[in-house]
Amino acid sequence: IASIMNRVRDLKNKYRNEDNITDELNCTKISADTTDNSGTVNQIMMTANNPEDWLCFLLRLEKKGVPQMDVSLLNRLIGRYSQAVTALPAEKHSQDENYARILVRFAQLKA
Repeated sequence: IASIMNRVRDLKNKYRNEDNITDELNCTKISADTTDNSGTVNQIMMTANNPEDWLCFLLRLEKKGVPQMDVSLLNRLIGRYSQAVTALPAEKHSQDENYARILVRFAQLKA
């Protein structure tokens, strides 16, 4: 837990605001190629299945357009965020900042 808290503190210091996080998030473990979403999702779920990989994938998917202007993209994003929330057990990830960001963004998209 201490190690996770130190990492979260380091991330907070490195990324002072939320805009930098979406632009500079390092996603080297999982390729977020959105042309084959099911393959990427399967890869995430079969490897670490952690909030960091899910968030990376979801943020890259969001960069494909403006959800408020594209109903198709909005519906696709809601489906993928729902899939991420289902795949990540709250008991295990409730203290993870990336998990919290997924939950918040999911709620924003649904609103």
